[in-house]
Amino acid sequence: MQAKTVLTVLLITVGIAVQSCKRNNPAVPNGEQTVPKIEDILNGNDQNLINLLNKVRGSVGRRGPGSKTIWSRKNDYGLGLYISANHVYNISGWNSRNAQFFDLSSENTGIFETSQLPPTNGGIDLGKTLVADFPLIHFDISSGASNTTVLPAEDFYLGIVDNQRTPQGPFPKHPELVKTSEPLQLYDPEHRTTAAQTWNTAVAGEKVIAVGYPQDNINYPNGAVAYGKVLSNKEAAEAIQKLNIAGDAEGNIPYNANAEFFTEAQAIAGMSGGGIFNSEGQLLGIMVRASDKEGAPKIIRVVKISYIKAVLTEFYNGLSEADKIKVSPFIRGEL
Repeated sequence: MQAKTVLTVLLITVGIAVQSCKRNNPAVPNGEQTVPKIEDILNGNDQNLINLLNKVRGSVGRRGPGSKTIWSRKNDYGLGLYISANHVYNISGWNSRNAQFFDLSSENTGIFETSQLPPTNGGIDLGKTLVADFPLIHFDISSGASNTTVLPAEDFYLGIVDNQRTPQGPFPKHPELVKTSEPLQLYDPEHRTTAAQTWNTAVAGEKVIAVGYPQDNINYPNGAVAYGKVLSNKEAAEAIQKLNIAGDAEGNIPYNANAEFFTEAQAIAGMSGGGIFNSEGQLLGIMVRASDKEGAPKIIRVVKISYIKAVLTEFYNGLSEADKIKVSPFIRGEL
């Protein structure tokens, strides 16, 4: 089986029809892209959608060939605790398949390359400014997993974004050690990332908004956005059967209700790690996989934030007291 990690964005929205795009194509072929750009929505007439998009879009940015989503800024330093997909980072880049954390007080894991967030003033243009990105924790990954076969239950890691910024230019170019002296400056007009509850559990049937950055940055230089519907566990199981009949590889992967939910929507290459949010702007999870065979049901597999938090809590509780002291300042607000 060749699995299809998603690097995707949800593609359905009111009144817009879209076509399938293969996961092994990093850009959308001419004539196939009708996915709404962020600026399309912001310049439109649906004020409720505009308000919701403005509430969440500042916390979703680029990360390498995919995306990352700021979960929270409720840690001791007010920095951005983000989530992205292991296959976006590149699984082979981790020096161990066993869960591990990085001591950011003394270890510099930071990069600038291809790490971006929307401007803090709320502008649409993503621009050419890069932000420092520090991988913090990854969790257990099966020995046989690859970037294309890793399952949703293992396809996520946590990182930190601080205020170090630099213009695009010659590389390699690395930030200094993570800066904890000032909170992350972020476009967050409704204070979503510092709210009492930054996340929630997906409810079957509810409409969700998805934000991310397709790899096709010529057509989508500032990201894309769409609506999708959350499927119930029963509907997801039925979708698996239909995917199997249609010959889509996602039909060979059992639905894991503990770790994921399905969103009824189409996908294009470029958006793993992009956030799925409810109508209140609370984070529900990140996109990781999708169906892509013509004639198959269009679904997006989303790793639940509730599952990510449970895995994080179990990992943290298993650390020594000395190691907890190193990690807790960066994650305390969401433990």
